[in-house]
Amino acid sequence: MEERVASVNDLRDGEMKQVLVGGKKVLLCKISGEFHALGARCPHWGGSLTKGTFHEGRVSCPLHESTFDVRSGHVLEPPSLDAVPTFAVRIDGDDVFVDRPDDAPSHVEMPVCACRPENDDRVFTVIGGGAAAATAVEALREACYAGRIVVLSKEDRWPYDRPNLSKDFLAGTMEAKWLPLRAPRFYEEHGVERIHKRVVAFDVKTRTMLLDDGASMTADAVLIATGGTPHKLHVPGEELPNVFTLRTWDDAEAVIAAAQSATKAVVVGSSFIGMESAAALVQRGLDVTVVGPQAVPFERVLGEPVGRMLKELHEENGTRFALGRRVVRFTGETAVETVELDDGAELKADLVVVGIGVRPVTGFVEGAHKADDGGLLVDEQLRVAPDVWAAGDVATYPEAHTGVRARVEHWRLAQQHGRAAAFSMAGSGEPFTGVPFFWTQHFAVQLNYAGYTRGWDEIIVTGDIAARDFTVFYVKGGKITAACGTQTGEMGAFVDLLRAHAVPAPDELRDRRAAGLPALLR
Repeated sequence: MEERVASVNDLRDGEMKQVLVGGKKVLLCKISGEFHALGARCPHWGGSLTKGTFHEGRVSCPLHESTFDVRSGHVLEPPSLDAVPTFAVRIDGDDVFVDRPDDAPSHVEMPVCACRPENDDRVFTVIGGGAAAATAVEALREACYAGRIVVLSKEDRWPYDRPNLSKDFLAGTMEAKWLPLRAPRFYEEHGVERIHKRVVAFDVKTRTMLLDDGASMTADAVLIATGGTPHKLHVPGEELPNVFTLRTWDDAEAVIAAAQSATKAVVVGSSFIGMESAAALVQRGLDVTVVGPQAVPFERVLGEPVGRMLKELHEENGTRFALGRRVVRFTGETAVETVELDDGAELKADLVVVGIGVRPVTGFVEGAHKADDGGLLVDEQLRVAPDVWAAGDVATYPEAHTGVRARVEHWRLAQQHGRAAAFSMAGSGEPFTGVPFFWTQHFAVQLNYAGYTRGWDEIIVTGDIAARDFTVFYVKGGKITAACGTQTGEMGAFVDLLRAHAVPAPDELRDRRAAGLPALLR
């Protein structure tokens, strides 16, 4: 169906707006005098692209920063794995027409090449089955690699939506059927093999992998994407039934099963996994107490003002806190019953979730340079050594926007790494310059974070933290290196400016704040 949607002068270059074609929403964009039309919803979780940002031919979703090329609709940045459809635009005099077929899909798969091992006898192996693996195997086909792709994973599942394990899935507001990123047949159709084995040793020099059943295999190229494993408390009673860590789908199902008959839960850890788990369990109707060594949740990562706001949000919804405290032991007969703290207090518990961070799974890697925390040192293309790459939680990489080496435990960054490493493996790599971005959900509040910083010298607040309508900027060495907030427009603009190395100086931001203007949006 073709329909007139605008006049040529309705949009200036660099502007976009939502229009209707046959009653269906379409995003209309203007670049260098040319109009482009594409689907108005992000294929990831349906975010409205109209409410996102449009910069230099890229449109980004306000929810999770999936980014698309407005000319082709192709994915430029995850978490979306699918492209958005594009529609024909016709100019007739001053009128702009868009032709959107009645049967237009809501999303389209990225163009890929077929697996043809008869023409390409190489074998590329991905060790790990998480976020980085998911994007890597698709990007390899997108880059026209036609050889075999073998995924070695200790989990007997194809990649799934790990962030929702501690959010909607744990809260009971998301069905299990929505967790897989792709149906199994997708991988079959694209020639991706999966072997349910754990790699116990990997020699970087020879690219030889020893599996947990004693078998070994060698590949022409290897991507290490084994992610992290949860830290333990190492206190008495930690092995008791109903004391859980939360990392995998199986972990989440075990917590959910225990929650069915529980009334009281204790969450150990006052950062992302801990606080998200607390919110989810409260939504399930449990009496939840969070234990953490800091006086304010998230204080080390987000700063005291943001942490205090999130604590108050949790308290409004019923979460209790025992902060500035550490667990010294768990007690119980057949399952956990009590959590004892270092001040002698005892908390009753039918289940416990321990969420105190993860460490990179790299102990099996031999012959690689490692950081002090076990992260694999990689170059600007995420290369560990010739024909060996690393991505996600295990990669300590040169962070392009700060000039420091970083190891970042973010789901979306792992996806970015997976794509970048795959293109490098296929021979079309470029230095990785992606902007770290993550989100955390607490009841009705989603908080987004972009950039990277190791501490800060100053925090500049715009908006109103108490009203949960704000953006916080972190200043380090006279530069704004990261931001977090609930204002999705400002956060999207910050990502665009950080990507373009055009973030304003702190003084300019202060001047705009003093004038009552948005920090970044014009």
